[in-house]
Amino acid sequence: MIAKRRRIEENLKIESVPTYDGDCSSERDLKLVSGSLYLPKENELKPKGDDSHFICQKEGVIGVADGVGGWALKGIDAGEYARRLMKNCYVAVKKGEIDLKRVLGEAYAYTKVAGSSTACLLSLSDSKLHAINVGDSGFMVLRRGRVVYQSPLQQHRFNHPYQLGNSNASDTPSCAQELEFQTRAGDIIVMATDGLLDNVFPWEVELAVWYRLWVHEQDGDDLIPEEIAYDLAEIAMYNSLDHFAETPFSIAAKQAGKERRGGKVDDITVIVSFVI
Repeated sequence: MIAKRRRIEENLKIESVPTYDGDCSSERDLKLVSGSLYLPKENELKPKGDDSHFICQKEGVIGVADGVGGWALKGIDAGEYARRLMKNCYVAVKKGEIDLKRVLGEAYAYTKVAGSSTACLLSLSDSKLHAINVGDSGFMVLRRGRVVYQSPLQQHRFNHPYQLGNSNASDTPSCAQELEFQTRAGDIIVMATDGLLDNVFPWEVELAVWYRLWVHEQDGDDLIPEEIAYDLAEIAMYNSLDHFAETPFSIAAKQAGKERRGGKVDDITVIVSFVI
């Protein structure tokens, strides 16, 4: 894996790390500019997949949810739970709620359909990132092309994440992790469901972001977050279909005593936010 990274870096002739500087002169004025990409896995019976997300651009709040696919065995579309949960989060934010714990709690209370899902919400205020997370969705913060923070996973056991839902076996918002991280202008945030996180290592995220920043620097074009989201989703999809690749999921499986090689085919949601 280390050798693979070195070969890629040598091919790209990485000498210095370009940065996205943003255009704010004061840390007090920091805001998020966000874009996303969603790639549901192929399933004729569930064309919308199980993931959902929202972006409140003006309020600087983003969120993702991943419906737990195991509900399909009971004939339940967990994607519908994820979509309702994210819609209710969006509504709460638009009504003026800024405390993420209350946003998630209100959304959870109003989501009455069957199923369950993970959830990760993030906001920016006073140059500090605030996040709340339930399950194995999450986010990374990149600074000067390097990952300087990655949110921890919440799992009861391997491949069994914490999940919000209405069944007795589901978790509640009281289980959520509350996270904070001091950010700077020029930081890039990558939030994703496990379709990315199970298939792409942080160093692969770094290289993808570095490459897009380098192209932007060479061409002088305006960089938009959707470009990075597309690149990362494409890498995740490619790795998920590789039956022999070493991936975060295959390593976690081995650590749990499972025989598992290659990527994990799943819905892929990526939100990329620039701190400017």
